[in-house]
Amino acid sequence: MIRVENVWHSYDGTTYVLKGVSLEVRAGELVCIMGPNGSGKTTLVRIISGLLKPTRGRVFINNVDVNQDTKEAGKLKIGVVFQNPDHQMFSETVEKEILFSLKAVGIK
Repeated sequence: MIRVENVWHSYDGTTYVLKGVSLEVRAGELVCIMGPNGSGKTTLVRIISGLLKPTRGRVFINNVDVNQDTKEAGKLKIGVVFQNPDHQMFSETVEKEILFSLKAVGIK
């Protein structure tokens, strides 16, 4: 389960991209995060995956606080695949991107 509690984030210390975001995603649920450009979707996903620390608030994955425990634990439980293949990190297809990630953590 993923639980986000009152998450706020600011990149510059004054303007907040996220303000008091809370949500819960249970095992087996599929969630689509939608909104206009600049609304904080990517920031939220980065915070949930442990790639970015929130300015305020907490994120739990299976009742483990991602920012209190090692960030590696959070990264291994959350994966991010972008909608547009041109925005992938290492590969040109979603399939190859997932395979790369699995190989990186020792899964063949």
